[in-house]
Amino acid sequence: MTKEELQFILEEGEGLTIEFKQSFDKSITKEMVAFTNAIGGKIFLGISDDREIKGIEITNKIKSQILDIAKNCDPSIKVVTIEVENILIVEVKEGINKPYQCSYGFYLRIGTNSQKLSRDEILEFSIASGKIRFDEQICQKFIFKKHFDETKFDNFLTVTSISKYLPTKQILFRGWNKVNYAE
Repeated sequence: MTKEELQFILEEGEGLTIEFKQSFDKSITKEMVAFTNAIGGKIFLGISDDREIKGIEITNKIKSQILDIAKNCDPSIKVVTIEVENILIVEVKEGINKPYQCSYGFYLRIGTNSQKLSRDEILEFSIASGKIRFDEQICQKFIFKKHFDETKFDNFLTVTSISKYLPTKQILFRGWNKVNYAE
């Protein structure tokens, strides 16, 4: 990164893909998870929130701690560290196995902030990222005798060339104890 690029980033300020941290601490974990759950981003260590370059002492210990934090997220996060004079840039790649979490929970970058996700937001995020497919979700309001259509099921078996040697309920076994059969 050139000094001109750094100056441009300072003028633009924090945003969806840029975070400034005056010093290194464990809260960087939340930012890393938020970026990887979004579109990726860069954390600039040594720059204050008011865009002033403070600098930090860049050591192998700090770089090692950052890599350990990334590795200990679930799943692991891909990061690259870049040194520009006395500023350490942590480049966080967008995750391909979303959602990611750290010991603090699940986070997502929204605008200039890293927001902790609620239980329902995590579920929505998992569905949106394809981790929970529509056909794998259980409909809690399903009542077997009221909603199940035996004729349509028989047509499905015929079209897919699946024989019906077992009773219907055994064929549909997966999750049957979680569905209200109302017999």
